[in-house]
Amino acid sequence: MRIIETRLAPSRLEFVRPLKTARATYAAREGFLVRLVDEEGRVGQGEAMPLPEFGTESLDTCERVLRGHLARLGEQLIADRLEAIPEVFTEPGTGSSWAPAAAHAVELALLDLLAQRRKVPLSQLLEPNARSEVRVNALLTAEKPEALAEEARQAVAEGFQTLKLKVAGRRLAEDEARVRAVREAVGSQVNLRLDANGGWSEGEAAQALDRLSAYRPELCEQPIPANELQGLGRLQQQAPFPLAADEAIASPELFPLLLKTASGVPAARVFVLKPMVLGGLLPALRFAQQAAQLGLESFVTSSLDGVVSRAGASHLAAALPSGRLASGLGVGRLFVREEPPEHPFRPVQGCIRLPETPGLGLST
Repeated sequence: MRIIETRLAPSRLEFVRPLKTARATYAAREGFLVRLVDEEGRVGQGEAMPLPEFGTESLDTCERVLRGHLARLGEQLIADRLEAIPEVFTEPGTGSSWAPAAAHAVELALLDLLAQRRKVPLSQLLEPNARSEVRVNALLTAEKPEALAEEARQAVAEGFQTLKLKVAGRRLAEDEARVRAVREAVGSQVNLRLDANGGWSEGEAAQALDRLSAYRPELCEQPIPANELQGLGRLQQQAPFPLAADEAIASPELFPLLLKTASGVPAARVFVLKPMVLGGLLPALRFAQQAAQLGLESFVTSSLDGVVSRAGASHLAAALPSGRLASGLGVGRLFVREEPPEHPFRPVQGCIRLPETPGLGLST
């Protein structure tokens, strides 16, 4: 495969309303769209949306590294095999973790091209027995309990069976009121997922997890800061429901520590895979496979990205060893101006059904 043309364009997505997490409040997401054209006129698409608070490079660094990657792509012949792709964009002496969003964009565009050349959907390039659809959760963004309850009822009416709610960053009594409102609004059959974004101390987390367990959460993502792997492992041993490592999965170099901490136990029972943070789909898939061998589960979420990234993440989710846990890919509705209304990666009845066309399945 030879790349005969590269294109880089800025991208910006504004939220309908600011999204508050325990770390920050976001009004918009900014990044870059990548397009690669091969010698037969095929177009591969990729996207970089850096999020430094979650472990990626800055926007400026992302652009600089992307331009370097794209300049080199026109100077080499790329082997038509999956194993050759990481070699293309890993800068000597840095590794993909130095600028994971930039690596993600180039990897995704190359995977899109390779899948088109093989005449298979990207999910089947990653895993021949990939599932044809991916269940997704609905992210609730309202602040007050009454508004949250209404948002939850609407999501269930749209077919979502897993709801995700941000916690931490406020008094525990307020969090409990919000969680209670959602649970009472949707009943016991809907999965309720909590996400603390590392906003509690270990002691606060122990108290909160015990108190919130009354509302039967499916799991809680990242209850304590990302660098406290030992504490996360201790909490998981005590918690009455699964904990999920999210921001703790900041780079592929941490994979061994996440699967086996110094205490000899995994940091969590579930792992949240953000391809943008991990430098691409391939390192995320390798980690999920390693975790599955230990009886641990994974699911995929976006980093609040555009449709190109979400398309790649959907294909990755379909290729994971297990599809039991809903992925966090139904975030397009959070943005003021969504992508073209007919794109196939918009959830319907709580699921994304993957297109059968070769590659990503997105028109250019």
